[in-house]
Amino acid sequence: MSTGSRVPVYELMGVREVAGGLLLVPPGAAGRAADGLRLRWAAQELGRGRWEAVAQGFSDVLVARRCPADGGPPVLVKCPRTGEAVRALVRERDAVAVLASQLHSPGLQELLPQTVDSRLGARPPVLVQEVLPGVPGDVLLSRRPELAAAVAASAFRVLDELRGGTGGSSRDGRLADGWLGHRLAVLSDRVRWCRSAEGTAGLLALRAFLRRELTGRPVEVAWTHGDFVPGNLLFGDPARTGPPPDAGPSGNGPPVTGVVDWADATADGPAVVDRATFALALGWLLEGRSWGEQVVTALRTGALHRPEAGELPLSGALLAWLWHVSGNLEKSRRFARNRRWLREVLVPVLRELAARPAPSG
Repeated sequence: MSTGSRVPVYELMGVREVAGGLLLVPPGAAGRAADGLRLRWAAQELGRGRWEAVAQGFSDVLVARRCPADGGPPVLVKCPRTGEAVRALVRERDAVAVLASQLHSPGLQELLPQTVDSRLGARPPVLVQEVLPGVPGDVLLSRRPELAAAVAASAFRVLDELRGGTGGSSRDGRLADGWLGHRLAVLSDRVRWCRSAEGTAGLLALRAFLRRELTGRPVEVAWTHGDFVPGNLLFGDPARTGPPPDAGPSGNGPPVTGVVDWADATADGPAVVDRATFALALGWLLEGRSWGEQVVTALRTGALHRPEAGELPLSGALLAWLWHVSGNLEKSRRFARNRRWLREVLVPVLRELAARPAPSG
């Protein structure tokens, strides 16, 4: 099997894992050898074809593009490296299938990466998806940062359409318990510091604050992507379609051509998570401010402020942060061992929460 020359990750739909703006170290020599073996196994399972490019990746999923020998369209092959990665791909596959069946808008359905073949219970496990067109939003913004408002306008328009088709409101406290319980448990189970006195105090304060916010007023509930960052959105390539229009009063922007990585999606999540996640990701991409720094600032000012997203409630910023850190920890144990990620993304928020005075009454 010939894997061909390596190309930038964005050529493979921008599939990689970003830990609050900190890329994890890709596999070393031993990991690359194991990845080569995985690809040979995958080639034996999937049949003849030309493997145009390989991305070693920054997550526990190896990604490659394959052109079938029969001249069919290229496909994206995802090979999980760990049990956590297998479970994440199962969640992604199932979430996309369920969401596609519930959407009545063909335009929204076309944005989802449809499964071509799923062998996640086999050895080796693989998930094959169609290749969606477009350029990842983080790549587009690295080239044209002045288009941030236009990119955000297009992204939020997709969220509005998704919310319109699947949304509602709820005062049900049981939903809040479901949103928080598992994610808080992931932090406590995976990160030793979270079981210290300060870490435990931070987790308890976070749960208490969000529980009050989510049960004391109506909360908009909808399909929630869970990792709605620019890198997981694909946009029309300006090099081929011409410069995307700047965002004006009508909110025009480059068209979204795909939304990928649905492993953290849920059918009845808090809708504010995706908008706040996008805002926090823009803060990192455009200004280099870590998620931890931004959320601490929101805790001190009472809201998350982002020019492209407006003002978002503190509860939204904390929910997006919780979704982000718990999702990363659940997909890969390497986050719990990454001291820089812990120091800049996770610990500052819980430390700030632990230091806040308890509410009176």
